[in-house]
Amino acid sequence: MEAKILATYIKENFAGKTTCLVSQNDDFGADAGAGFTAAGLTFNETVKYISGQQADRTLVAGWVTKLAAAKCEVVVLFSVSSATAAILGVSGAAGFKPQWVLGSVGADATTIRIAANNPQASALMNGAIGASWLPDSADTTDDYIKLFREVNTKYNPGVDFDNNVLVGMNAALLTVQALRAAGSNPTRRSLLAALERKGASFASASYSPSAVSRTSHAGHTGYWFGKFNLAGSLIPVDAARTIYTTDSGSGPVTKAASKRAPLPAKGIPTNS
Repeated sequence: MEAKILATYIKENFAGKTTCLVSQNDDFGADAGAGFTAAGLTFNETVKYISGQQADRTLVAGWVTKLAAAKCEVVVLFSVSSATAAILGVSGAAGFKPQWVLGSVGADATTIRIAANNPQASALMNGAIGASWLPDSADTTDDYIKLFREVNTKYNPGVDFDNNVLVGMNAALLTVQALRAAGSNPTRRSLLAALERKGASFASASYSPSAVSRTSHAGHTGYWFGKFNLAGSLIPVDAARTIYTTDSGSGPVTKAASKRAPLPAKGIPTNS
């Protein structure tokens, strides 16, 4: 689903550009390849790495040399964060500066800082395009983020509020609603039934619609696009936060204005 959406965005915004791909040579990368193919995006050059090879800077330098030799103007990194950190670091040192498009798995600023053992490493992401289903954890204009940050300050003293904490708190909010909807004596069956009946309408920080229903347990189905700044925060490329949605099969990629359920008062669900 993500690869289909990235492909559609690239075709719309970078038509005619020399476009290249770096992906992990396993099921993770293969699934991405299937998505890019389904969306009709072909690459001028492809680098496939085996998990763990990103720790060898000599190998990484070879990948960057290959991409530069192919005159890649747009490079998709469908990788884990340690590989993203290595490739961006080596490319920056070599003066190779294409338009980077980062898959969501490999675009976590906290993990990149840890992988590079450098608190400033998220600056490597500056100007790269990324996709997300949640608001950025630094977006204090967002009601969900404001509340989650207050909760984090009160109950997690000393813990930085980042996208990982955001995902955890949002999952907790969804879990509370699911348990409430499952009834006063919840069972596994009643929990699943509640999710299938009402899960798509639960309050969530996500801008992406949920496909939880009797016929699908897919969960989040879409992404909005942004550009990373020096701090590693993702800034929307359009004020409307256009959401690209699709399925994991042959369905089309569609676009819609973002919308979501309002935050419950004080963040406490009252659903039934």
